[in-house]
Amino acid sequence: MADTAVRVAAVGLGRWAKTLAEAIKKSDKVKIVNCFSRSEKNRAAFAQQYQCRAAKTYAELLSDPEVEGVIITTPNDAHGEPVFEAAAKGKAVYVDKPIAHTMAEATKIDRACRDAGVPLSVGHSARRLMGSRKIKEIIDSGEMGKLVMAECNFSNDRSLELTPDKWRWYRDKSPGGPLIQLAVHHADTLNYLFGAARNVTCMAKRLYTPAEIEDVTMTILEMESGQLCYIGSNWASQGTFFTNVYGMEANLYFTLDFNFWSQSDVVDRHSHLEIQYRGSSEHKPIPLGQGDSFREQLEEFADCIRGKRQPEVGGREAIAALAIVYAAIRSAESGRTVAIKEVMED
Repeated sequence: MADTAVRVAAVGLGRWAKTLAEAIKKSDKVKIVNCFSRSEKNRAAFAQQYQCRAAKTYAELLSDPEVEGVIITTPNDAHGEPVFEAAAKGKAVYVDKPIAHTMAEATKIDRACRDAGVPLSVGHSARRLMGSRKIKEIIDSGEMGKLVMAECNFSNDRSLELTPDKWRWYRDKSPGGPLIQLAVHHADTLNYLFGAARNVTCMAKRLYTPAEIEDVTMTILEMESGQLCYIGSNWASQGTFFTNVYGMEANLYFTLDFNFWSQSDVVDRHSHLEIQYRGSSEHKPIPLGQGDSFREQLEEFADCIRGKRQPEVGGREAIAALAIVYAAIRSAESGRTVAIKEVMED
């Protein structure tokens, strides 16, 4: 079995399930053998498209002895129960970001998988972009000197398309709007690059979306190591994604074309990283290799199931990113700076 593809099942068969299934098609380490959705039409279509079985119930899927792990891409507020049931059956769990839509459920998810002894991987793919990896490599080399600050933005206009039949319309299902859907990516990446955050200050407004949620947010992090980092995120503008990191000896500027965000096998070709050294006006391009962030994290999940490695982003890392989001939401609501410790303790 060690040399055969890890057999997984897809749970929740919307747009993102298909995005991950396309990444799996390019891998010889992972194979989708079963799927489940409450919609009979959706599971039949997915099964036909990806040549797998379609379980009539989630219990039936978890009873499939061939399934070694589940890939959960249900709405944020529907992550918990599928995870708890899978862990109880000894199935490994991959759940898309954010790990959950509340801190309490995130903690329960992490504990359930730890208690069951099954791997838990969380789909924070932004840190796996070749630009993010190169930034980390340069920071660790000392080439930038002492770190000063970072500026990040991840935005798109998808809230303008929301209607009341979509779960992202509702504040209780998608708290913080772009904070929990988009900014959470940068929250994880900043933890990866700078270490943990200490305090969060945020402003959020509802300007243009027809939905309940806010659509424009600005968040300032004070990191444990002292630096200040900014995350901008909105659901009203043209799609954008960038990370700028400033050091005492050099600055780094990373951008990618949002139109290729969901195409992980080509997005690095549409990404740019530049370095500007102290005393120079030149922004010198840094070549980026070709990666595939979605396939990488799914193949890592397969290796975790085989006992070959540990998840880079497991429960603890995902909870740390979600804590930044919830500190930002609390700050925007209260008008004060909120400590990460306060959110974690609650």
